[in-house]
Amino acid sequence: MGRKLKSALFSTLMLSGFFFLSGVIEGSVGGFSIVVLFFAAVGNFLYGIPVSFLSDILTRKLMKLRFIVAGFIHILFGFLTAFVIEGLGVFAGICSLLFFLFEELQRKNRSQHKVKRKTIFINGIITISLFSLGIYGLWHSMGTNSEKETNQIYLIPSGYEGSIVVYYDVSKEPPLKKEGKFSVIPVKVEKLEALADTDIEQYGITLTSTPMNDEGATINDKYYYVDETGKRTEIDQYCTSYGSNGSFSADDEKEIQYRTLQITKTNCSEQFYLNGKDIYYTQMDEVHDYWRNKISEEN
Repeated sequence: MGRKLKSALFSTLMLSGFFFLSGVIEGSVGGFSIVVLFFAAVGNFLYGIPVSFLSDILTRKLMKLRFIVAGFIHILFGFLTAFVIEGLGVFAGICSLLFFLFEELQRKNRSQHKVKRKTIFINGIITISLFSLGIYGLWHSMGTNSEKETNQIYLIPSGYEGSIVVYYDVSKEPPLKKEGKFSVIPVKVEKLEALADTDIEQYGITLTSTPMNDEGATINDKYYYVDETGKRTEIDQYCTSYGSNGSFSADDEKEIQYRTLQITKTNCSEQFYLNGKDIYYTQMDEVHDYWRNKISEEN
C-alpha cells in the first residue's frame, strides 16, 4: 500500500509541477496548476490506487509480460476517464502512466535480478509509451471530429469598449450571414437611457432569428474592429472576455437564448481576458433587463 501511495503522490506532483513550471516560463503563474493538483490528487488517490490493485490481481500469475499487461491496464483505465471528464481525460492518461512507471521503479529497486529486470523495464517503457501515444492520437482524433465549435465572427464598430449581448432566435430579425463555416455577428452600438450620462451609456447589441445551436461548444470565435470603410482589424484575445450563455421565456413562451461578451481597447490583459471588468458586468445587467422586457413584449 505504501508503494501505491508514493506513486499517487509522485504522479500528482509531477503533473501539477509541469504546469507550474510552464506558467513560470510563460510569466503567467496562476491558479491552473493548483486546479490540476487538486483534480490529479483526487483521481490518483481515489481512482488510480484501486485500478493499481486491480492490475496486481489480474497480472499476478504473469511473468515476462506482467510489466506490459499491467501498463496496458493502467493506461487504458486512465484514458477511459475521457468519457466522463472529456477534455481532461488526457491528464488522467498522463497521470496513470506516471503512476505506473513510478510504482514499477520502486518494484524494480527491490528486485534481486536487476540486469534482466532492467531490460524488461526499458522494453516495457517503450511499448507502453507507444501504446499511450496511439491511444491519445485516437482519442484526440475522435474528439476533434465530434467536438462542436462556436465558429462566430464578431464585427464590432472601431474603438468600442464595453459589453456585447447577442440574442438568438428572435422573431422578425434577420438570420446571420455565413463566411465559410463561420457565422457573422454584426454588432451595433446603441445607447441605453437608464445609463445616460455615464461612461457605460453605449453598449453592443445583435439580434438575430438564427438559433443558438452550439451551446456548450468549444469557443472558436474571431473578433474584429470594423471602420466606416468596412476594413477589419483583428482584436487580440486579451482584449476580449467571454461572458456567459443564458435564456429566458418570452410572453409567447418561446425560449430566447443569448450570449454575452466584453471588449476593451485600453485595458487588454490576461486579467481582463479571464475576469472581464466589473463595470461592464453592471452595464450588461442593465442592457439585459431592458431587452428581456422589450423582446418579451414584441413576441
